[in-house]
Amino acid sequence: MTIVSVPKSDDIRCEAIQALVERLGIGKAAFFIRETMSQPVDYLKVKEQLFGNMTVADICSEIQRNQQSSGS
Repeated sequence: MTIVSVPKSDDIRCEAIQALVERLGIGKAAFFIRETMSQPVDYLKVKEQLFGNMTVADICSEIQRNQQSSGS
């Protein structure tokens, strides 16, 4: 008998959000999440996993770098 490990839904959500942010950037990812996610989410936990100890200035700098590299 094979035992299959099923990941926790919170872990999957966090991984998906991180992939969206990396692919779309923070602004587009936030819009997508707002429009599509209706399940309760611990946003503080997600914030901690995505941004860790980053400051607002760090996040803004990353957004600017992403915009410059994508030609926006």
